[in-house]
Amino acid sequence: MSTAERPGHTPIYDRLVRERGDVLAETWKVAEETRAQARQALDWSTVRQSQKWREERAFSAFR
Repeated sequence: MSTAERPGHTPIYDRLVRERGDVLAETWKVAEETRAQARQALDWSTVRQSQKWREERAFSAFR
């Protein structure tokens, strides 16, 4: 079997990666970093904890 006949072998893509870098791997890495930043930015758990803490310690005439 020649290299062109091997399943999963992509000589054109391999050559482009050598010449230009692995854009897909770099894109995947940036996407993961962006997801992590978005997850952190949209994490409201500390706000909910602060609100619960304030409510528990607030003065109530009906307690």
